[in-house]
Amino acid sequence: VDGLLEIKVRAQAGNRDLDDLLQRVDNQAGNPSKFEAQANRLIQYFLPFVVITSFLCFTYWLFAGSWVEAVFNSMAVLLVACPCALGLATPIAIWQGLLRLAKMGILSRDGALIDALATTRLVYFDKTGTLSDVTMQVTNLHVVKEWEDRHESLRAMIYALESKLSHPIARAITNFLPKSDLLIKNFKIIPGLGVSGTIANKYIEVGELRLNPNLVKDDILAKIEVGKGKSIYVFIDKQLAAIFTLKEQLRYGFSRLIRGFKNLNIELEVLTGDPNPEIELPVFVRSGLSAQQKESHIRSAIKNGLCPIFVGDGINDAPAMTACMASISMGSGTALTRSIASAQLVNDQISVLPEAIHFTRALHRRLRSNLIYAASYNVLGMSLAFFGILHPIVAAIIMGLSSFIVTIRAACFNWNYNPD
Repeated sequence: VDGLLEIKVRAQAGNRDLDDLLQRVDNQAGNPSKFEAQANRLIQYFLPFVVITSFLCFTYWLFAGSWVEAVFNSMAVLLVACPCALGLATPIAIWQGLLRLAKMGILSRDGALIDALATTRLVYFDKTGTLSDVTMQVTNLHVVKEWEDRHESLRAMIYALESKLSHPIARAITNFLPKSDLLIKNFKIIPGLGVSGTIANKYIEVGELRLNPNLVKDDILAKIEVGKGKSIYVFIDKQLAAIFTLKEQLRYGFSRLIRGFKNLNIELEVLTGDPNPEIELPVFVRSGLSAQQKESHIRSAIKNGLCPIFVGDGINDAPAMTACMASISMGSGTALTRSIASAQLVNDQISVLPEAIHFTRALHRRLRSNLIYAASYNVLGMSLAFFGILHPIVAAIIMGLSSFIVTIRAACFNWNYNPD
């Protein structure tokens, strides 16, 4: 906003990192669930198999019995065969699953997301903007002795200066202080360091220690425990007046997320580019990572069979997201990240992930049981029809009943989730 930006072109269009990311977006779109893919493959073989079996049945009974028996029994084979668990119930279950995930706050059109959630054993998170909130919070304000009796005046001047900015640190400070409408003269943004201005004939600066590094004594730093948060310094007429300590905040529901993952026996790790994370996390944190290093960790986890999922919000998370089985973007994330991700957390509620994983595991069990039921039904039904035990009308009734059962099992099933 207040400075110059110099850009040096190092690659032509088509060879840029951005071009690679956009290509990955195209490759990621609309992957079907493995159950849908399996069902489509099986149907290709199932229908010819039924026709051939019916023809063999007709041939057998034409010689072993009469042509009437041949026609009736071969017709019964055709009528009793039921591909509905493959061609109808499986897609219904997948889309019903995506609908329920959407109601939880996880929006996706990717059936492969259900497989990834059901099979994952490791979930990676970015830190800033994902596990931590995009806003910061003032945890302490240390006022030097000379300004203790002018506390209210000091706060009013700081608010007036910081209220001119939209930076997250400035917003955190103004949220902490009472409002003020003092007149500011010579307002100036100091790029990368802070702001300055004149209020009531006093020159005030708010920002990094590098504004006036020689004005802060070691004993003052020891009192405020520098290093346990982000420190913002206030100087008035080139003298230290106050020091703010700010910290990142964990998103609401983080403790529930940890508890839910533990109950589901799922590991949680943090991959962050922040070299010195100030926020304390009760999980394993890999810090100071580049986008390529994040991707490398993902590929290593895939080789170890952990089926990792990545949850992030920034452009630097994109390579890791495309390397995963599935990825989830925060709803407040960048447009590119939301495009690449398999799903979006619409309201940024990370606490719904354990419930989503529990649900998809139950859905997978239902899909498997449907396929086992369908296979058993078709083998038994076609065998009975082949040997003349089923009348065509009975076969048709049984087939309709079977279709109804697998469809109801796919669309309606109860599951219970207890986060504790």
